[in-house]
Order: sequence, then C-alpha cells, then structure tokens
Amino acid sequence: MSVSHPAVNVWSAAAALALVSLPLAAACSSGTTDGAFGGAPSSGGQSAGSTATGGVGVGGSATTAGTGAAMPGGGAATGGVATGGVATGGVATGGVATGGVATGGLATGGVSGGSGGSGGSGGAAAGNTSGGVPAGGSAGADPCAAMPPTHKLNVQAAPGEHNHNGAGIDTRAKTMLGKLVLDYGVAGGGYISFLAKRGYHSIGAPGFAECAAPDLQGDRTRVSKCRIGEIQTTEKAIEAKLAQLQGQYPEEDWGYFLDANGKLRWSDVATTGFSHGATTAAITGRSYACVWRAVSRSGPRDDTCGNGPCKMPLDPATAYKAACTDDNVASWLDEPSKTPMDRFYSMVGMQDGQCGDIMFNMFRTKYLGVPVVFDVAGADLSTSHQFFASTQGHSGFLDDTLNAAAIGDIAFGIPPENRNPTF
Repeated sequence: MSVSHPAVNVWSAAAALALVSLPLAAACSSGTTDGAFGGAPSSGGQSAGSTATGGVGVGGSATTAGTGAAMPGGGAATGGVATGGVATGGVATGGVATGGVATGGLATGGVSGGSGGSGGSGGAAAGNTSGGVPAGGSAGADPCAAMPPTHKLNVQAAPGEHNHNGAGIDTRAKTMLGKLVLDYGVAGGGYISFLAKRGYHSIGAPGFAECAAPDLQGDRTRVSKCRIGEIQTTEKAIEAKLAQLQGQYPEEDWGYFLDANGKLRWSDVATTGFSHGATTAAITGRSYACVWRAVSRSGPRDDTCGNGPCKMPLDPATAYKAACTDDNVASWLDEPSKTPMDRFYSMVGMQDGQCGDIMFNMFRTKYLGVPVVFDVAGADLSTSHQFFASTQGHSGFLDDTLNAAAIGDIAFGIPPENRNPTF
C-alpha cells in the first residue's frame, strides 16, 4: 500500500517499550537475507511477521505539562521507576506508555517523552516530518547521551523499499525511528526487511572470521577478546559503508548514525544476530558500547554450564548448573554492562542443544524477568525479556510464523503505528 507524503515522520526520542501478553510460536526462517558487502547471509528470517494481536502501545505522548522528556531506554527500574530518574522539566501526565511498567516493577526501556516533549533541561525535542532528535536532544539521564546526533533526521526518499545490497530502509513506515539495526547474522549479516518495514534503517555486518566459541580451555578471556575483535572490524566497515551510502543516497540520511568525526553512534544502534552473531550482539552492548537494543536470536552463549536442550515445564534448575565454576564461563559475562539491562532481549528454542547454556548466560548477566515459554496458550510476556519456544530449535525467529511479529515488536521497541505493516 503506497503512502503519499514527501517526507516521512520521525520518532523524536527513544521510545519506552511496553510489553505485551501474548502466546507466540516462532520457527526458523527461510533466511531471505541479502549479504552486506558480499558477506555471508544471515540465517535469521527477514519476512514480514504475521499480524500481532493485543499489542500494547510503545512510549506515550505527553498530554499535559510535557516540558521535559524522561530518559529513553533508562536503567532497570526499582519499584517501577527507571534508574536515573526523569529529565529536568518532569514527565507529562499520561507520558508513561500503557503497560510500560511490567508486573513486578521492571522498567522496560524507561519512560519516553513521546511526541509531546518540548525539551526540558536535556529533554528531547518533538519530531516532525523532516527532523527527529536534534543534537543534544537525548534526555540528560540517558547513559548513551554522550553520543548525540549532529542533526535532525531528514529522510526525504520517495515512499517505498530502498534496498542497496545489504542495507536499506522502507519509507512506507508511518514513522522513521532514527534507529539503525546492525545484523551480525552468524559470521556476516544483511538487510532485515522485517525491521525496515517498521521504521528502522537496516544494515548487515560484513563477513568476518567467526571466533571459536566458547573456547574456554584454560583461558576464559580468549573468546571475550576475540569477539571484541569481531566488533571492531565490523565497526570500521559499517562506518565506511554509512559514509558511502550517505554520499550515494543523501535523501535516506544514513549519515545520521555517524558523529562529526565519522564514528558510529552506537547509542542509536540496535544490535542483533543469530547463533554466533546472537552472542556478538550481546557482548557489543555489554562490553563495547552503550546501544539502543541488543536482541539475541538463539543466543547469547559463551559458557558450558547448560544441560543441553530445555524441557517442559521450563525450569532453570534442570536447564543449567547455577553453581557452574568460572572456568566454564567466558569472562565477558562478568563484566559490568555498558548498556542498561532493560535493553537486552533473547529468543531461544527449547529444542536447541544450546538452550541450557543460553539460559545460564541470561541468568549470569541478569536479563530482566524469568524465562518464559511464549508459544503456549495464555503465556504472559509482560514480565520478562527471556522468551523460549517449546516447539523450536536453533532458529532465527524474525519470520512469519504465528505471532512472531509481536516478539519482534517487543524486543526492538516498535511504536504502535509501525506494527503490522500491510505493504
């Protein structure tokens, strides 16, 4: 369905994520990914997801007294209040997204200033048809605020999908998010149409030599150091690619994701990946940079503390050894996280032989909530960032199986107007 507008709307501040209670079934996708820079295609599914039902809105428009915006992304809440508090100027009445505070008081991305924040001290300015967050527009409490954009997002490309050999956007999305999804794939990623249709700029990592993993024989730092090398190699290539794309397609504003020195602004990047790339996506946010989201699909791992595939009923006590000794755990799992933990998500198949290892990784690194089986009737997804499918194995999850779109919307912070695209 074509949308007639000369310039697309822009999401002005990092939206707060409101969780949704839905059952979800997910399966391995067909892997229809274009490899960036000739890199290996991602194994993650890329097709548009099925219609999600019961989705809760993301963020919230400030309806009264909205002179300041709260931190987008924020830290994990204590008693339901995002760590770091709100920006000077206060949060407008109604500014909290419906369902934005999960049962048990877990913040899910903090409180967003929505479209009503007019920029209190450090507050985010409201977006418009030709611009998003101005330089310095992130709320002052945002841990990623040291990487502000140099200008308002200015996407002027004609309505449609614009795919450039592993990088692209879809300007038919009602709101352009001003967020870049970086797909590591397994050892090289690609363009993800599922997310482009929902307002992301999407780019795939170039092919890279996959680190041996978990590679813990006598040195638990070995795989940690190797994965940082993967990230550094990818970062340089992505910076060059973004500059190239900006020169070729200035109407798509790929330069928005670079700072004045041409360096990648990780604060507006969502990392994702499948299998090996799922772990690289997680360590990027934990040990390398403060990112917008870190979404692992069949990961993260880098430990040998699991007991193989997970069983029903899902129980951590049977899935892994909680008292696993350090020599079975990569050192990066014990490092302080550069990214607030309420921005990390994982999707795991219970039939995956690495299921127990993955669950242990989330236990050790303190993912929000408890493991939840999402593909059963009546599943409650409102209190967790750890999603398990009883019917799946080593899967990519961003596909068109029943309710898979809902999981993607939750994890990647998709605003309500961008969900369930029909084009």
